[in-house]
Amino acid sequence: MSNLSRKDPVTIVERDARNQLAVLIRRYLDDQLMSFDFDDALKDFPDTDDTTVKFVIETVWYFYDDCKDHSVVLTKPEWDYFQRLVLLLESNSTVIVKKTRLWSFAKPVAAILLLVCLLIVWLTGIGDHLLIFFIPFGIGSILLSFFHRPEAKENPFHEAVTPFQSISDLSIAYESTNFVKRQYPSDLESRRIRSFDFRMPVWMSYVILCLFFAPLLLLIQCFRQTITNVRVNPA
Repeated sequence: MSNLSRKDPVTIVERDARNQLAVLIRRYLDDQLMSFDFDDALKDFPDTDDTTVKFVIETVWYFYDDCKDHSVVLTKPEWDYFQRLVLLLESNSTVIVKKTRLWSFAKPVAAILLLVCLLIVWLTGIGDHLLIFFIPFGIGSILLSFFHRPEAKENPFHEAVTPFQSISDLSIAYESTNFVKRQYPSDLESRRIRSFDFRMPVWMSYVILCLFFAPLLLLIQCFRQTITNVRVNPA
């Protein structure tokens, strides 16, 4: 079993809050709650000092659409991830979240591109012509965002155990609870929140905005990126 280091913050296990959130997630997975009701329940969830509860609430938000009401839509890996989140809540395992600000050589590249954009504005003035001039810099900004992301080292079983760090940690959580993993419902395979015909125009609109408003994106990319590291102490 992993031991807490001296530098680890004190963690709290609020059993009532964990059980309440686990029940809420199971209701959503069982199609007893639509996404809007699920979202409202998460927003109205009682305040807690349990970092594990906070982590799970923040995490599940990324797996549903809060602009369109829908039943649960998850892929097989996402479903399994939700099962491990419920296991995390039902165990006494604790989550420790640490945020790190990283600097990469992509930042000075973005700064140089931004300075060139400002130089073009100074030399040519403000006008519609800038939309055309900014396109190459928009492409550069997109490339920077794709090819210069900090890469975290992951173990080969990461997808099968996350948010836990290892199979051993996952086993500790299983052994401390009566948790039973639920199998992936076959009918979820065909569910979609939005069709490709809808997503494609949205994606194209995003790309166009990136091309025409490159200076704003480059300015954002000049700042250091914050990386969130999550570690689970199994129990």
